[in-house]
Amino acid sequence: MDNRARTLIGWAVTVVLAAVVVVGLVMGDSAPQDRVEALGSRIKCPVCQGESIATSPSDTAQAMMDVVAEKVGLGESDEQIIAYFQASYGTGILLDPPLSGKTLLVWLLPVPALGGGIWMILARRRVSATVGGRP
Repeated sequence: MDNRARTLIGWAVTVVLAAVVVVGLVMGDSAPQDRVEALGSRIKCPVCQGESIATSPSDTAQAMMDVVAEKVGLGESDEQIIAYFQASYGTGILLDPPLSGKTLLVWLLPVPALGGGIWMILARRRVSATVGGRP
């Protein structure tokens, strides 16, 4: 077997092993504490501004994390836990608001803003080109 074939086989084995590791990480069961942290990072602290309950040092956030841990321990799904906090605090409790109702504008506004910015840049370049290349 020549060196090129060995190199090719080595790369193929490396790619297959990397794929197995990635699939294992993505599909593997996470520990309950990892799930608690992931859920806590999706819920906004009602005391702090723009901070999740997972990272907030406030007593309220710690109490909310305890509730999340308790609900994870009881076997509730992520959706049930999020729905519990939404029922208590409204959709504003989520760091990533759902794509509906009042939050639709928050999700859709960046698209026309980006389009308008690109249009302004292109219009300015056209004007500069017709005036003799001076900005």
